[in-house]
Amino acid sequence: MKTRPVIPNALILDKTKDIEKFQNESLRPIIKSLNDLIVVYFQNYAKSKKIEFINLTEDQKNKFIATAFLKDQNLTSEVKGFVIGQFSVAEFNFYKIFSKEINKRILGIVKQRILKAF
Repeated sequence: MKTRPVIPNALILDKTKDIEKFQNESLRPIIKSLNDLIVVYFQNYAKSKKIEFINLTEDQKNKFIATAFLKDQNLTSEVKGFVIGQFSVAEFNFYKIFSKEINKRILGIVKQRILKAF
């Protein structure tokens, strides 16, 4: 298993909220390490919907991604599962407390990565 990448721009300040620290210290490195899997998974997802994602305009890509993550609970559950499956016990315990906010952050970061990949 890969070790988590270090995110150099993730400055942690004393006043930073715990959830922001969690995002920078845990979520971003995990999602970065899963980038290839997430991209291939989303390509397969688009193909299963008979969408040639590569040929879409930037606006069409944004709309397709937003709609997919908004309406397809299976997609969002699987993507969150990829990330949550990489948590340590301590990270999972923190996640349980702030799951709603962390889920939003996971999906937001993943959407950005998918857009950058294409």
